[in-house]
Amino acid sequence: MNTMVSSYENNVKPISAPQLTGVLKAIVPRSFEKTFDGIGTEQIASAIRICIEGLTRDQVNSGLEQVRDNGFCPDPAMFRKWCLGIVGFGTEQQRAIDSFKGKHAALANIVKWVSDDNSLITNAEKEAYNRCYEMFSAVQWASNQERATYLAYEAFKDNYIDVVKEFVEQNIDQAPWVKPKAVDAPKVKLVAEPSKFSLEQSPEDKLWIQNRTKDLQTSGLSFPSAMMQATKELQSKGGAA
Repeated sequence: MNTMVSSYENNVKPISAPQLTGVLKAIVPRSFEKTFDGIGTEQIASAIRICIEGLTRDQVNSGLEQVRDNGFCPDPAMFRKWCLGIVGFGTEQQRAIDSFKGKHAALANIVKWVSDDNSLITNAEKEAYNRCYEMFSAVQWASNQERATYLAYEAFKDNYIDVVKEFVEQNIDQAPWVKPKAVDAPKVKLVAEPSKFSLEQSPEDKLWIQNRTKDLQTSGLSFPSAMMQATKELQSKGGAA
C-alpha cells in the first residue's frame, strides 16, 4: 500500500517551481547558466511556475526527458512546449545559440584582446565590439570613466546577444577571428595612458568640452558621438578660446 501511495505521489503530485529549477540546473548546468544568464533565482522560479501551471507531473517529466536527450536548457516557454509533446520546437536554433560563448566570457575575451594583440577572440565577439566601438572610444574622454566603461560593457553584451542570434539565422558558426590584411579599425585601450593632448588639457579646455558636448547632444548626437566631436573641435582649434 505504501508503495502504491509513493508511486501515486510521484506521478500526480506536482513538482514545485524551485524544485524544478534545481533539477534543470543539475541536468544541464552549463546550458542552464547560459539560458538564465543575469536572471535571479527567484525570477527564474517565478517564470517556471507560470509556464508549468496546469501540467501534470508526467508531462513535466516528459519535458525533463527532452532536456536530458537534447543536452541543453530551454527557456521556460519552450520547456512547456516540450512538456506538452511539441518536441523539436526551436531545438536546432537553440542548440546553435548554445554553441557560442556566453556574453560574460565574450566580454572578458574582448577586454583581454584590447590590451594584448596575441589574445584570441571569435568572429561574434569582434562583430559585437565593432558595433559599440564608439562607446569604448569615448571612455578615455569621459569625465566619469567608471560609468562610461560600465555603459560600454553593457552595450557590448547586448550587441553580442544580437550578433549570436543573427549568426545562427545566417548559419554562421563561431570561429576564431582572423585579422584582415587591410587596415582594421584601431583598438581602444580601456585603461589607456593619457595622451599628450589630454595631459595638456586645462580646466578651461575640459569645461569647453563638457559644454560643447551638451550643445551637440541637443542636436541629436549620442553622448559618445558628441564628446568625440567636441574633442576633435577643440584639437583643431589648439585649445579653448
